[in-house]
Amino acid sequence: MKQRVLFVIWIITVTLMLLAACSNGNEDGTGFRIDFGAVGYDHWKISNVKIEYDVNALKKRISGDNAFVYVSSMIDNYDDIAKQFGFNTLQICPIVDEIIEYRDESENQMRRLLIWPTGKIRYDTGVEETSFETKVSKEYCAELSKEVLKKYGLTNQRFDSEWYYSERTLTDPADNQTKVIGYTVFHYFLLDGVKLYGEPRATVQFNGNGEVVSIMYNMPDYYEAGECELINIRQALKSIEKGNIPMMYGLEEAPEKVTIEDVELCYYSQTFDVNTVVAQPVYVFSATGHYKEENRQFRIIVQAN
Repeated sequence: MKQRVLFVIWIITVTLMLLAACSNGNEDGTGFRIDFGAVGYDHWKISNVKIEYDVNALKKRISGDNAFVYVSSMIDNYDDIAKQFGFNTLQICPIVDEIIEYRDESENQMRRLLIWPTGKIRYDTGVEETSFETKVSKEYCAELSKEVLKKYGLTNQRFDSEWYYSERTLTDPADNQTKVIGYTVFHYFLLDGVKLYGEPRATVQFNGNGEVVSIMYNMPDYYEAGECELINIRQALKSIEKGNIPMMYGLEEAPEKVTIEDVELCYYSQTFDVNTVVAQPVYVFSATGHYKEENRQFRIIVQAN
């Protein structure tokens, strides 16, 4: 009963904070400013590229002028989570910011589990990274990652059908040749049936043998904290034309021309402090970059509240 009361108080506090942010806004009239980081916009300036779109057609793709802001619940069932990964209930004192740690050492191998109050976890399997060229494909790692998540009971949420990956590379100074030594697979889930960008729900890292080195997972559910007014599509497009685009997927060099064909309302998740994870609305524009010899599909993400 006490835990339920504390949870309700926490939800009310965060809700009031979010509503105040949406009400007062920042310099752009939004709620919490999403910090997309430097990914995407530091490669080239889209404001120097010709951009074409049909604003009326894009406006018809979005229904309504409001969207929800979500917050994630805090957790307190640390020992239950640890048992999912085969640890006993002996906790190590928090190492920093109330992060709880579990360890299991055997046969010169140490497994470690870190749990944040927001439900973010990191599980180090004890398997070491490798430095040779990987023996497995990214597709193999993607399929295996799904089995690994199921093994640890981490597939209770509906995942997006798309998955993403990154490569870990190593360059040999002798011949300056770069080789892929492992993959990291990212899985996102759907928030009320809508794609959730930002912090992935699950991240699984593999070494060159196709063995799991570590798992990152965001466990808590999201709850509606209030409504925020959306900026209109025309405002978002003007922001793109001015070069104020914070995030792009799938394009790393300037094309001769960009055609924006579609848009959908999605969400973007971000941890604002150790105790608060917020999901806010974003517009995800589908676009084509036109080059002399080819066209490339990519996406542009703009904060929508």
